[in-house]
Order: sequence, then C-alpha cells, then structure tokens
Amino acid sequence: MSTEELKQVDKEGMLALYDISQVINSIQEPEELFNRVMDLVISTTKAERGLLMIKEQPSGELAVKVARNFQRRPIENPDEISQTILSQVMESGEGTLTSDAKTDPRFSGSESVMLYNILSIICVPLKKQDQTIGLIYVDSRTTRNVFTERDKVFLAAFANMAAISIENARLQARLRQENLILKEEISRQYRFENIVGQSTKFLAALSVVEKVLESNVPVLVQGESGTGKELVAKAIHYNGPRKEKNFVAQYCGALPETLLESELFGYKKGAFTGAAANKMGLFEMADGGTFFLDEIGDISPAIQAKLLRVLQDGEMRRVGDTQSIKVDVRVISATNRDLIQEVKSGRFREDLFYRLNVVTINLPSLRERQSDIPLLCRHFLQTAPAAKSKGIDQIENKALAVLMDYSWPGNIRELENVISYAVVMAKGQTIRLEDLPDQIKTARNGSATVVSGQSMREMEKNLIIATLKSCQGNRRQTAEQLGISLRTLQYKLKELKHDDAVSQA
Repeated sequence: MSTEELKQVDKEGMLALYDISQVINSIQEPEELFNRVMDLVISTTKAERGLLMIKEQPSGELAVKVARNFQRRPIENPDEISQTILSQVMESGEGTLTSDAKTDPRFSGSESVMLYNILSIICVPLKKQDQTIGLIYVDSRTTRNVFTERDKVFLAAFANMAAISIENARLQARLRQENLILKEEISRQYRFENIVGQSTKFLAALSVVEKVLESNVPVLVQGESGTGKELVAKAIHYNGPRKEKNFVAQYCGALPETLLESELFGYKKGAFTGAAANKMGLFEMADGGTFFLDEIGDISPAIQAKLLRVLQDGEMRRVGDTQSIKVDVRVISATNRDLIQEVKSGRFREDLFYRLNVVTINLPSLRERQSDIPLLCRHFLQTAPAAKSKGIDQIENKALAVLMDYSWPGNIRELENVISYAVVMAKGQTIRLEDLPDQIKTARNGSATVVSGQSMREMEKNLIIATLKSCQGNRRQTAEQLGISLRTLQYKLKELKHDDAVSQA
C-alpha cells in the first residue's frame, strides 16, 4: 500500500482494512483465499458482481480464479465484462473507476460495455512489488454511480494486501506439493524392492528389517563399512509409521566430543565462546521421526551418558541449559565394531548397549554374498544417470568374473564406485574388463598376500600398508575399504609406528 493511498483512506476504512487483513492472512489455501477475497470486495463496495483474475505463467494470460455475485454464488457468464478496462489496467498498472460506462468517453468504443449493459465499474491491479500479477474487477449492470473515488482507493489498498496474501498462499501450496512429491520420491527410493539381494544371509537380515517396521524399538545395525547400514535405517523409517516426520543422520566417528555434543543436543546462547544464539540439536530436529547414529561405538563416555538419558526418559538438554526438552525419537544406531567386546573392555556402557540393542540386524559383507554381485551391478547400471545417458546396460562375463573374485573390503559402496568408474571409461554399451580400475583387475582374493608363518599382527600390518598404498595414502578411503572407522585406523597406524620404533631400537 503506497503512502498516498494510506492518506486517502479514512479511519473507518483503515479499521476495515485491518479487519480484512486479519481474515485473509489466516487463510493458506489459494482457492479458499480467492473466494474470501472476492466476497469481502463485493460486500465492501456493494457491487453486483466481482471477478478475481491471476496472470498464469508462463503464458502471461489472465485466468479467472473466482467469479461471484452479491449472493456469493458463481456467475453464469463471467466473460460478460469490459475487456477494454481489463486491458487498460493491465497495461498501465493503475486502477480505474467509471460511474457510467455507457456515457464515459473513455469507453465509447467498448462493445462489451454496450452489449452487456455495464454501468458502474472499478478495476484495480493486484501487485507484487512493481509487477502486476492479476486484477480485481467489480461492476453493476443495474445502477449508475454505485462506486466512488473512495471505493477505488480503498479497493486499491485492499488489492495490495490481497496480492501479498495470494502470493504467500500460492507459494505455500507449491511448497506443500513439492514436499509431497519429494516425500513420495524418497519413499519410492527406499522401498524394499530397491534393496537388492537374494543371498541367504542378506535375506535373513532383510526379514528382521520387515519385522521391526511397525514398532518403535531401538535397532542396532551391525556390519562392515559400506554394507548399507544407512540404507537399511532409511528403509525402516520410510516404510514405517514415522515416514511423514524427519529422518536425521549423524556420523559419530572421528568427531571431537564437544562438537558432537553440540550437534546432537544443540546449545544455549552464551554456553561457550562463539555461541551467539540458541542452536537446535539434531535430536530436536528428529522429534517424531528417526535418528540414525552411525559408528555409535566411537562416542565418548560423556556422550554415552547423555544418549542413555534420551533413550530412558525421552529427555535431553542443550549444552549450557538447565531446562530439559522432551523428544520422541526412534533411534537406529550402526557400528562396525564388536560392541560386546567394547562393553567387556569398559569402553562402552553396558546399560546403553542393552538400550540400543533391543533388535540387532547383522548385515553380511559383500564377500559373504558374492552371488548378489551381478544383481547389484545391474541395479547400479539402471540407476546411474551416466550409464543411462551412454546407454550402458551390460557387463561382459570376463569383467563380471573378476568382480565376483574380488574381496571387496569396501563392500557395496566400493562396488558402486567401481561401476561408476567403469561407466566413465567404457566406450561402448557394455562394460569390459579393460574398463575396470587397475586395483580390481590385478587383485586376487584380497588386498594383501597371505604368507604362511606370519603372525596375526604381521598380517594386519601388511593388509593396512597394502590398502593404504592402493588408496594412494587416503586414510579415510583406506578405513572404508578395511571396514573400520577412521579413528581405529589412526590408532592402528600409531601402533605400527611405535612397533617400528621399538624394533629399530
């Protein structure tokens, strides 16, 4: 609403605008808002008929969204209006008023005015900033001088407010639709038919997943890195009763305790240097939904105690806060460690272990389900955009035999990466042996050669060194291929350096 328009609206009009704004701002559905706006316009101006039109994108044509009479009923012939006035207002972006269109020289050439016996008219633009997004049109075909200049100013001011409400309602509706589409797409992505595998061990794990869908019990997913633990967690969430709420995931390995605590539980303003505002924790974000904690075996004793409280009481506190916050979260955790051994060694709380381990799902490594490798390869080719664009849908038998012979320390994640690499390298529509990475073609049943007479420690050392070399010194990738956390790898490398120093001494 412009300053000039405000000056011309009297106190009664301002109060009416305020009341109207309260009504229209409370409506979020576009269709309901269109009808309510039109009813308010007709009742305020005492018009016989009213139309609300919106410019459609990308055509730019005006579309009638609502056409009603003073009895709040639909108009039988909404096209019986002054097209001349519509064109003038759209082009100028300014409202217009006529008390007697038949005698008004501005409309002497308007056939619709004469044909439809239109007398009094007000038409004002709906504007979003400087852009006209539509029109409000009211008229009377039985009485002259129905509308005044005050009505025009009032309607122009009202139209400015209505335009904002209409745009907000349309945006909200679009966001709701996009959110619905996104949720449906995610649900399709994590349906059980998209979890590929037919091997006995894998189907046994999948049967447990199906059994826990409708419950809220905590689930512990165990398996090597890259076996699909997060995929299983998402399948549980998106096929269960919490699918309409958030799925939140947090990797707990190799994160400092203070940072992980802030991420999980949030913090209160002023809790520490740099805490300039309150921060919501991931547990709050997951309220009503599912929280997936990856590498749960790596969390510190202090975090373990706080996590236990969430599981026991459904309560948490932000860092630096004294007030507890209630949260309703289903926890799914994952680890590649032997948590029972961690409990025995005192590194993991026994009471927390039993809280997390209500149901255990053991995911087999890819080495234990080699018969699934052809199925997985076909799945990756069908879902990879690069493979679709190049028309690649086959793997030659020689290449497939090498893939099935490989030990896959990085499991399914490594296989997916290998297929992506081969798709890039492939020249035809079939992946051939020469398209595979060198480390796959040259490997034979493992990353390091097993030599009889070696101790377990020596074998572990050789395996770590060989994998580290094959990953060109990338420790994170090495940890993934070995099926251990980065923190564990760093600890083992430190031990190896210590052993070498001792032997050299």
